[in-house]
Amino acid sequence: MADLGNSTYTIWLNNFSFQMNRYMSIFIILFGSVGNVLNLLIFSRPKHRTNPCAVYFFYAAIAGLIALYSGLTSRIFAGFQLDLSATTEGLCPARAIIVWVSTTASSWFLTYATVDRYCISCRQVNRRNLSNLQYTHRLMVLTIAGASLIFSETFYCYVPNLKGSPLLCYGRNMTCRLYNEIASALLFVFIPSAIMLVFGYGTVDNVRKLLSSITPTVGTDGTARSIRKTDRQLIQMLITQVILSTIFNVPLSIHRLYLTSTLAQAKSPLKAAIENLCFQIFYLLSFLTFGIPFYIYTLTGTVFKSECKSLFQSIFNNCKLVLLWHVRT
Repeated sequence: MADLGNSTYTIWLNNFSFQMNRYMSIFIILFGSVGNVLNLLIFSRPKHRTNPCAVYFFYAAIAGLIALYSGLTSRIFAGFQLDLSATTEGLCPARAIIVWVSTTASSWFLTYATVDRYCISCRQVNRRNLSNLQYTHRLMVLTIAGASLIFSETFYCYVPNLKGSPLLCYGRNMTCRLYNEIASALLFVFIPSAIMLVFGYGTVDNVRKLLSSITPTVGTDGTARSIRKTDRQLIQMLITQVILSTIFNVPLSIHRLYLTSTLAQAKSPLKAAIENLCFQIFYLLSFLTFGIPFYIYTLTGTVFKSECKSLFQSIFNNCKLVLLWHVRT
C-alpha cells in the first residue's frame, strides 16, 4: 500500500515539474523580455551612451535576453516534445555554451558597473580615470572571450539523450559535471557577488566621506541633500541586487554540486522526483535574475523611475504623431 502511495506521489511530482517548466518558463521569458527591452531603450538614449556604467547596464540587458532565450526556450519546447537541443548532437553543446557565456557575461557586466561606480566616487584622479569607455569595451570583450575559453569544454562534455540526469542535454560524466558546476558557481555567483558587495560598500563609504568633507553653506546644502538622496538609492539598488542574485542563484549551484556528487548513488523513484522538482525550481529562479534588474531599478531609484516616465511619454507622443498622420492622410 505504501509503495502504491509513493508511486502515485512520484507520478504527481513528475507531472507537476513538467507543467511548471512549460508555463513558468513562458512567464519568465515574457517578464524578462519586457524588463530587458525597456532597459535597452532607456540606456540607449543619447545622454547615457557616454556613461560607462550605463553602457554596462545596456550590454548586461543584451546578455540577459540571450541567456533567457537560450536557457528557457528549450524547456518550453520540451513541454511540447519539440526540443531539438535535447536530442541533436551538435545543437546540444552549442546551446549549452551560449547559456554559460551569456549568464557569465551578464553577471560580470553588472559587477563592472559596481566597480565603475566605486571608481567615479574616489577622490584619487587615477582611480576616477579608470571609468572610461575604452576600459569598458575592453573588459566586456575580454569577459566574453574568457568565458568562451573556460566553457569551451562544453563541446566535448555536453551530449544529448542522457538518462538519469537533470536535463537530457547535460555533462557526459562526473569530471565534466564537476568542472561545469564549480566553474559556474565561482564565475557566475560567488566571485561577482563578493566583488559587488565589496565595491558597493566602498562606493557608499566614498560618498559619505565626500559629504562629511563639505562645509554646509546655502550653496552646498542642496547639493548635499541631493548626494544623500543618491546615496540612499545607491545603497538600496546595490543591496537589493546582490541579495536577490545570491538568493536566486546559490541554491541552484549547491543543488547542482549535490546532484553531481551523488550521481553514483542508488535513489528511489520518489527521491529522484523530489530532487528533480527542486532542480527545476532552482533553475527557473536562477533565470529570473536576468529579468528583474529593470524592476529593481524602478522600485528602488526615483532617478531611474523618472527616466521610465520620460521614455513612456516619448513613446506615447510618437504614437500620437503617427496616429494623427494616418488620420490626416
